Amino acid sequence: MAREAALTQKRLTPHLNRALGTLPEIDRQIFLNRLNAHLPALFSGLYELYGARYDFFYHLEMILTTAAEMYAARPSDLKALDGLRETHPNWYLSEVMMGAVCYVDRFARDLVGIQGRLPYLRELGVTYLHLMPLFLSPEKQNDGGYAVSSFREVNPALGSMKDLADLSRELRANGISLVLDFVFNHTSDEHEWAKRALAGDPEYQDY
Repeated sequence: MAREAALTQKRLTPHLNRALGTLPEIDRQIFLNRLNAHLPALFSGLYELYGARYDFFYHLEMILTTAAEMYAARPSDLKALDGLRETHPNWYLSEVMMGAVCYVDRFARDLVGIQGRLPYLRELGVTYLHLMPLFLSPEKQNDGGYAVSSFREVNPALGSMKDLADLSRELRANGISLVLDFVFNHTSDEHEWAKRALAGDPEYQDY
């Protein structure tokens, strides 16, 4: 399987270079080195699950080019954090790691309110904050927020995507990592994927 992964990477490298755009060569090489290190395991796991599908390599290409595009757009502070964690791969096992979990509305009313609680979280020694489901979901039958209508929109009662991005930056500046749930194996019937499936689109019915 390692040979197949290497051949796939070789064939996709021109596409990945285009996706990386005008990144400095050092950043480009960092991405390609990480891909070289982790693609065999990624390829093997995906192939075991989806290798028999006719569109396996299409989706693999989409995953890798999307990863390249997201890396190219990644803020410099996150790239610096990536590098730090790469040199300390067991950072999450540290004895100083302290987690906290909360519903946004019950803890601080909304995402902006959580920023006002940062001194309290720092006083507790929190190093990562897990926010329970906060994406757009139906008012009823929302499975506690896990039946998501859109993974690209925050529940308006809690704030906006900008508020979420601002909070993420403030948390990092205070030495706190943000943890969110992304559960893709089910959505609400209001999600675009579900609507397309109900409308008879065979691609989305195959989800």
